[in-house]
Amino acid sequence: MKKTPRAVVRFGTLLLTLAIIAALAGAQTVPYERTFTSPATDVERVVRNLRPSSSGRLPTVDGFVEASDVPIDHYERGYYECTFQVVATAAGGATVRASAKITAWYNDPTPGRSGYRVLVSNGHIENDFLDQIQEALGPSSVPKPAGSATTAPAVKSNVSAAPPVSSGGIRPQTRLDPAPLDAEESTSNKNAVARDFAAAPRQPAEAATPSISSAESVESLKLQRAAVEKRAQELSADIKNFEEILHNQVRPADLATVKNVGTHVVSKPAEGAPVLFSADAEDEFQVLELEGAWVHVQISGSSRGWIHRAQLDLPAEYADSSAAAGDPAPAATAGLFNISKDETTTFGGKWAPLATKKVRVIWLEPASPNATSTAKEKLAYARALFEKSYGELKSSGATVDGVVIVFDSADGGQIAATISSLKQLVDGAISESAFWRQCSLDPPESFQASAKP
Repeated sequence: MKKTPRAVVRFGTLLLTLAIIAALAGAQTVPYERTFTSPATDVERVVRNLRPSSSGRLPTVDGFVEASDVPIDHYERGYYECTFQVVATAAGGATVRASAKITAWYNDPTPGRSGYRVLVSNGHIENDFLDQIQEALGPSSVPKPAGSATTAPAVKSNVSAAPPVSSGGIRPQTRLDPAPLDAEESTSNKNAVARDFAAAPRQPAEAATPSISSAESVESLKLQRAAVEKRAQELSADIKNFEEILHNQVRPADLATVKNVGTHVVSKPAEGAPVLFSADAEDEFQVLELEGAWVHVQISGSSRGWIHRAQLDLPAEYADSSAAAGDPAPAATAGLFNISKDETTTFGGKWAPLATKKVRVIWLEPASPNATSTAKEKLAYARALFEKSYGELKSSGATVDGVVIVFDSADGGQIAATISSLKQLVDGAISESAFWRQCSLDPPESFQASAKP
């Protein structure tokens, strides 16, 4: 029933994307690599089988990122994405470079500084995937230097040793189904590819020694930027969808809005009908039908009620009928005046019955610049407006001591009446001439024709 303010489209998601992109300038991911004796085509096939599990959520970033000056327990919603590059070697084997990008939401004590950040991987994720590739290719896929059966092979001329095989990191949570190898492949390779990669996660070990060059660093950053830009496009699409949803939330066209606090919702369209409850300003009700000066509204479910028409801002489709029914004057004077202002204030005149008291003041202006009206026409319009105002005040429960009608024109004037006099007029307890004698007509000559006893 209460009007719900429309939500302003939020752009927090977009700000998070910009934060991720900006963070790339300060966080560089070190690629890790390992060389295998297996042909590049076999290595690429194993790598393809790993790609479905090469990204996902991290239960924690602790143990997977380099230490920094920021407390690690302030990060949450960690996410990793590992990319691979297979390069054939001159000896007929292949080198696999693995590079992991890790992002996480940082909770700063100052909320305005919170946001997603790109963290530097410590190599556990990369080495774990390299371990899986090595397991799939088999023990014979690892080259051994002459004279040694256990020493790890050299990877690059400018690095003394290849990164050690990791004993920890992330393992995929689902079983991988590698693509079948060619018939001419070795039996050991076939058996290795068919292994179960769903082993339980292992504890992180010491970080491996990275092998990196300037060209590789640039390539790694390009891959990171491409991934972030893809994510930014996805987030932009989400924002667009949210905007479309808000745009399509069309406000119903048959809602009427309550004008004032304490407006009575009654059980039937009649003065003095039992009050069901009092509505607040800005409450909205669905309009069911109009009946004279009353509006039939739906409260909730099958509950119904009636509200005086003057207490509601009706929807556009009822505007014409509302204007016609709301005109208090007889047909002879209906087109002479328009209500320009309606307010509740303290009476500013010197008339004793209403001096310094709370009154409803209704300002009238000529319907057209050239319109003229006689004293009789003004009084006829004023009487109908007095009766209508009394009914509205009684229906709404508003407490005022009188009603003042101001004819805002060169030949206008002001008529003030107390609530008690209005009640007598509406109830038929006094005649019209007696009612005018109880009112304040200022100046009297503006209403002289009908003001005489």
